[in-house]
Formats: sequence, structure tokens, C-alpha cells
Amino acid sequence: MLSEKDLEDSNNSNQNEHGCKNNEAKDSLDKPKSNSQNSSAADSEDSNGLETLWEHQDLIEQLKMELKKVRATGLPTILEEDESPKIMEDLKPWKIDEKFQHEDRMGELHKFYKSYRERMRKFDILNYQKMYAMSFLQSKDPLQSIASHKVSAPALTSLLSQKFLRSKHKKSSSDPMKNFIRELHNDLEVVYVGQLCLSWEILHWQYEKALELWDSDPYGMRQYNEVAGEFQQFQVLLQRFIENEPFEGPRVQNYIKSRCVLRNLLQVPVIREDSMKDRKARRKGKDDDSITSDTLVEIMEESIRIFWRFVRSDKDAQNVISKGRKGTQIEPQDPTELELLTEVQTSLQKKEKRLKDILRSGNCILKKFQKHQGGNSDQVLYFFSQVDMKLVSRVLNMSKLTTDQLLWCHSRLSKINFVSRKIHVEPSFSLFPC
Repeated sequence: MLSEKDLEDSNNSNQNEHGCKNNEAKDSLDKPKSNSQNSSAADSEDSNGLETLWEHQDLIEQLKMELKKVRATGLPTILEEDESPKIMEDLKPWKIDEKFQHEDRMGELHKFYKSYRERMRKFDILNYQKMYAMSFLQSKDPLQSIASHKVSAPALTSLLSQKFLRSKHKKSSSDPMKNFIRELHNDLEVVYVGQLCLSWEILHWQYEKALELWDSDPYGMRQYNEVAGEFQQFQVLLQRFIENEPFEGPRVQNYIKSRCVLRNLLQVPVIREDSMKDRKARRKGKDDDSITSDTLVEIMEESIRIFWRFVRSDKDAQNVISKGRKGTQIEPQDPTELELLTEVQTSLQKKEKRLKDILRSGNCILKKFQKHQGGNSDQVLYFFSQVDMKLVSRVLNMSKLTTDQLLWCHSRLSKINFVSRKIHVEPSFSLFPC
């Protein structure tokens, strides 16, 4: 039997177990309450964070609107160096436009130069054909001469000199062979005059384009070292020709001989930028003497001055009216063409006289040809007009003229006009007919 003490102990243990269970149940009921309180606190923090972000977003939008207003109206009191890089980026589209304009300008240069080069080549082919015809006449065995195709330049030169002098001294002859030789000389004269006019046209036109390149490149970022060297070679060849001419005989004979040996004589190079390979080579060599657009303009101006001396030293480039005609023939003999010839001669005489009067009264010195005067200044226009008139005079002095050549002379003179002692020259690009 259980004693009373044992019964009390068992009752106490039962009460303890029930107490523990009640505590666990209470804890389990309290936990959901605490979790709900935590979640509500987190939700309130998130809502506060979103409200803060919305406030910041409104501030950002307001700042963007203010920045747009600043860009539109500008800040005249802010110096250029203080402007933000973001605002300076707005100028990038203009730089892109300048790049496209430069590419278009260079593409136009190469397009026009291609036409010039092709016509120079046609005259060179005509030159070689006539020279070989003369060597055929000189050869004792013409078939052997044609089969060998080895005729030296000195032989051609001596033959041309002999035939040229004979045809000059004997004005007319019934001998078909002499008439044929005279025709050959007339064709060689066309080669010289044609290439002379072609080279002036492309030289003058490229000079105008060089001024545009200079204006579009104020910081001298582009380099023209290779073409600058070619223009300097152009100057050297012309200068040597002028210095040696008194010892070499008549101009046409001397030029034909020299052109066969020196293909770059009177051959104007085309303006082009240096390649990336050349630029890298100069950077490695630390070459600081790079030719930029402003220096290129100066080199071309010197080329124009030397070309002008080359034209003036040609005795047959004098005024055709003052010295009289020397048996110039028009083919075919047509009254309309003879009338056109008279019109061109009269126009040339009037405009040369008008130009001389203006130059004398204004004390203009054409030798002072510099880029600082600007491409459209009166002095530069006077200079270019005088060169054009000299070339027209040289064309009219040829032994034989064609209708196309007369029309070219008429077109050149029609571009030059004088109004109230001011000269007006219409820009044009017209290559000598070939």
C-alpha cells in the first residue's frame, strides 16, 4: 500500500508536468504575435524607403529640366574652359559633318584629277606617235626600225630639231613629204599647248581646294608631306627648264624632247593626305617638320609663281594682235569659224587692255601673290585672269586651230568681265579639248 507521502509526491509531479505543458502552449501562442509585429515594422520601413526614392526621383527630374533650360539658353557668364564635358559633347555632330565634308572634298579632287590625268595621257600618246612617225621617215630601213621599237631619245631629238627647222624656213612647198612633216610639227605644238593649258587648269583649281582644306583644318591635324614633296619636284623641273631653255632651242622642240625623258615635267600632282603608314613612320622617327594644310598652300603658291614665269618665257604667248598672225589655219575653213576667231581675238585685245589700265592706275604688283590676300581678292583675280589671257593668246598663236579649241578660248574669256573698274571672274573648270 502506498503511504500518504507517496501520494503527495505523485500529485506534485503531475502538477509539474501540467505546468510545463501550459507554459509551452503559452509560448506557442505568443510567437505568432511577435512575428506579426516584426512584419508590420518591416512593411512600414519599406513604405518609407519608397517614399524617399520617389522624392529623389522628383528631384532628379527637376534637375534634368533645369539642365535642358541651361543648354537651350546658355550661360554667357561662364567661360569656355569651365563648361562641363557633357555640354561639350553637343558639338560632336558638327565634327562629324566636317568629316563628311572633307571626304566629299577629297573625292571631288580625285574625280577631277582623273579627267586631267587621262587627257594628259592622250597628249602623251599623240606625242609618241608623231615622234615615231618622224623616226620612220629618218630610217633608211623603216620596216626594221618599226620591228625593233628601239629608238633612243637623242635620235628622236636630233630628228625633230632638223625637221622642225626645215619646216620653219620653207613656208610652202608642193612636196608632200615636207607638208607631212609640217603637219607633224603642228600636232606636236598641240601637245605642248594642250598640256600647258591642262596643267594650269588643274593647278589653279586645286589651289582653291587647298584654301578650303586650310579653312576646315585650323589646328593642322592633317598632313600632306608626300604631295608637298611632289609639288616641290614640279617646281624644280619647271625652274630647270626655264634656266636651260636659252641653250636648248625653240620652246615646242625643247618641251617635246624633255617630256619624253621627264614624264613629270608640267605634270601637276594631286592633293592627298599622308597614309597611316607614313604617319606612324614619322612618329617613330620623331619628325616634327610635318607639312600641314597652311604650308601646303604656300608650296602651291610658289608652284603657281614658277608656272607663271614658265608661261611668260614662251615667246609665242605674246599678244596675237600686236605681233600679227603667223599663218594660222582654221580647219575646216568655214565663215562661222572665221567669225568666231575674229570675235575671240577682239575680246582678248579689249580685256587685256582693260586689265593693263586697271593695274597701272591701281599700282597692283602681281608678283605679290600670297594666301593672306584671300582667294577672291582683286589682286588674286587680276593675277589669275592675266594667266588665263596669256594661255588664250598662246592657243590663238598655234599654227593650226580647231573649232573646239576656239570654243574653249571663247569660254575662258567669257568668264572674265570688268564692271566699274572691278574685275568679276566666274568660277569654272574647263579642260582643254583633246
